[in-house]
Amino acid sequence: MKKITLLFSLLCLFTLIAGAQSIHVDSRLDAVYSEDYIDNLVENNPQKVKYLNWCLDNSYTIVYAGVDKCEQMPYLKHFDPVNKIVGENVENIDETNFNIFMYQFERQFDKKTYYRIGNTGKAIIFESNSKLTKNFNNYSNEN
Repeated sequence: MKKITLLFSLLCLFTLIAGAQSIHVDSRLDAVYSEDYIDNLVENNPQKVKYLNWCLDNSYTIVYAGVDKCEQMPYLKHFDPVNKIVGENVENIDETNFNIFMYQFERQFDKKTYYRIGNTGKAIIFESNSKLTKNFNNYSNEN
């Protein structure tokens, strides 16, 4: 009987510890989504929180393509996520604290999209939806 009680206690303890693990929410998501929405995701769809966190750093690449090559690309534009308003062209970005959800862009299903960043010669490349899903699934399976 003591073994069953001990086993039950350990099982309860494991359940409490597993339930107590919190989902990390990147602070950049606070600028885009309401606290209620984020809380709802954490409770009901933690996988989406992980996906959004992952997208913030892994769904694009910034490269120097040269001013001439960038002239063929559309400008990346600012986006106000609260009011859903597309703003001015992006002239430069802070790559150390970049939040993709603060910019207007389209993501294609099966091909990358390219945008120029002002007249800097830099371009931002957004991965396709299909590649993004594959990369996130690989990341999730490894972690």
